Amino acid sequence: MNRKWNTFGRATIVALLFLSSTILYSESFDVRALWVVRDHIITKEKIDSILEFAEANNYNHLFVQIRGRADAYYSSRLVPRSHLLSTTDFDPLGYILKKAHKTDIKIHAWFNVYYLWSSPQIPSQSDHLLLSHPTWVDTKSPDPVDIANTLEKMRINRQSNGEGFYLAPTHPEVDAHLQNVITELLQNYRLDGIHFDYIRYHDLDWGMNPIGLKYFLNFNKSMPGLPSLELIEKPSFSEYKRQAITQFISKASTRIKAYQPNCIISAAVKPNLLQARNIFGQEWDVWLAGGYIDWAVPMNYSKDLNRFDKNIKIMKENLPEKYMDRIIMGIATYNQSAKKAGKKIYHTGTNDFGGISIFSYTIFKEEPAYANKLIKYLE
Repeated sequence: MNRKWNTFGRATIVALLFLSSTILYSESFDVRALWVVRDHIITKEKIDSILEFAEANNYNHLFVQIRGRADAYYSSRLVPRSHLLSTTDFDPLGYILKKAHKTDIKIHAWFNVYYLWSSPQIPSQSDHLLLSHPTWVDTKSPDPVDIANTLEKMRINRQSNGEGFYLAPTHPEVDAHLQNVITELLQNYRLDGIHFDYIRYHDLDWGMNPIGLKYFLNFNKSMPGLPSLELIEKPSFSEYKRQAITQFISKASTRIKAYQPNCIISAAVKPNLLQARNIFGQEWDVWLAGGYIDWAVPMNYSKDLNRFDKNIKIMKENLPEKYMDRIIMGIATYNQSAKKAGKKIYHTGTNDFGGISIFSYTIFKEEPAYANKLIKYLE
């Protein structure tokens, strides 16, 4: 009897210590962020609900998706308006900024950089980049992409083109266009932050856009945005691909800070630092070191705790300690229980990272009980 009680008592104490430690670490996070996907911001009522939820559940930063597939959930002369807003002149970004600035919640414009299109159906906007600039699309062969044929294959097999269509980071006109889009955004809205997502290649085999490839093969000639004439040796193709994205984020960072010095620049990144660099051309350690981003937000979405911790271990082994508080750990809710997500919040806290970001608000709308279970880790 006593042995059973002692065992039960020890287990209870351990559980209470774990819970109290989890709450303690979550309270120490300066950043408690939440990703909000674009279909939740198409009406005033939906946005009001988001802000009420964030306040009630202790989130102080929202990554609000205002560019999903090269479309705009804000007022723009450069980017086609989302089809979800085609029957209204409502400005989601303007509205949420106005409402949130009356609270302590910070709004970050979540900006999908290179992700262009994912549906097998053709875009409804005639000025969508997939239709107006097909030569800007990235490829995994040196041949121009056949948009119509690729869409037809995607109708038969949705995965035939991977995640869909990406813009080519190596195409100089893509870079120029994106810089102009960012400038327009900064000129028209006072932002708390800009959050870059899909700032990477589709996968290892991509990056073969014919125009970008031509620039690589003629690298000793003048290349917009790249210091080719100053290089002693040509970079490898993988280096060239990484440089294209790093040059983009470097120029964008300079532009953002010139217009809005207090705007927080962050990027959603692959959580395995080595794979991010070698497969996706995403050298986010360089972005942190160069000051191009204020925060890196690793999408550490694995439901397996060992894999989650392995990604953390790689970060700790390859990044200086001074960068840890600039890492906001991304934790998923769509693939695991609130208890498992809570454990990952705890592990994030024990490693002294700067905060957490939860993906995403959608699960809380679909399963309100999930939010009630998770809130104890955020109070």
